[in-house]
Amino acid sequence: MPPEWRQAYTPPVHKHTLGPKIGLWGDSHTASGTFADSLLEALRLPHAQTHPSFIAPTFGLKGIRHPLRRACLSDDWHLSMAYRTPTEGPQAYAKSLAHLGTEDAGAFMWLDFRYPDAQTRLKWADIHFAKDKAERSLVLGITVDDGAEAIVNLGPSSSQRLRVQAEQAFATLRLRVIAGQIRIDGIAPVYEGKTQAILDVFSIPGATAKGWRVADSGHLRREDPLNAGYDVVILQSGTNESLDPDFKVGLYEAQLNASITRLKNAYPQARCILIGPPDAQRSSNTLRLINDSQYRQASAKGCAHWHWQKAMGGPGAAQRWLAKGWMQADLLHLTPEGYAQSARSLASVVPIKAR
Repeated sequence: MPPEWRQAYTPPVHKHTLGPKIGLWGDSHTASGTFADSLLEALRLPHAQTHPSFIAPTFGLKGIRHPLRRACLSDDWHLSMAYRTPTEGPQAYAKSLAHLGTEDAGAFMWLDFRYPDAQTRLKWADIHFAKDKAERSLVLGITVDDGAEAIVNLGPSSSQRLRVQAEQAFATLRLRVIAGQIRIDGIAPVYEGKTQAILDVFSIPGATAKGWRVADSGHLRREDPLNAGYDVVILQSGTNESLDPDFKVGLYEAQLNASITRLKNAYPQARCILIGPPDAQRSSNTLRLINDSQYRQASAKGCAHWHWQKAMGGPGAAQRWLAKGWMQADLLHLTPEGYAQSARSLASVVPIKAR
């Protein structure tokens, strides 16, 4: 039987979730998964029962671990990232701060949701999408597991949500563009079984935090698939900015201020946490300035701040961490054990829970 699909959208209810709902935006230090896994362990949250509520469409980027067993997509897709936007918004990015778009017939993506174990299944998945020209028709082919393909015709009056649901819980989803243009903002899965906590990681190897300066907070409040936002929002950044040879503290603070303002406007009830960059040999003094800037901004905005560089031992700590096996040879990124040590340190000093 082909999967069912619905244009009328009802937000999934996550009020039964016992643990916290956490959203994390960061750079390569938190994109690979080691830091997030160690944070869950430090918070004593079960990995198998901690699920994402929204998966960013950044499947083709290296250095990111998505909460998927596997993702495969054709070469017809084009990724747009909010942090690369040259002018300040507000713009209608989803909270993933990314768009994945195509208008090529035959373009496809295939997602395997059997993560963190082979028994994981979805009750349904909501595809959050948009069309650059609302009047154009969009025709998609949708397949779950090894079933028959369902043909979906999305006309001018269609919703920007496509809920995919089958007779039984499913493991894989395949989307094929038959005709028209589509821009995918992300996938919102709802899992079979118990969800103890929600962790959405939108980190990428790049200056992710800058993307918030162009985000439309009002749009996010309306479109958030949780309908109630997060209990905790974490913004981790600074390393990419520190490598800019023309780095200026004043400009950095202005951009950070714009990002934090929009983040807090989007999720006004959430606890806000800023995480500064860890120490690195090439830009150790600039990293200190960035951490100090983040502390000032956090204090002014009512956010907590974790000074990652200071937690490592201050400027120059990269060499000491290298000797311990906690720093990679590039003296920029940490080893898995270094990220695990850091996550435990963060959890021990910053309350990561609802207000």
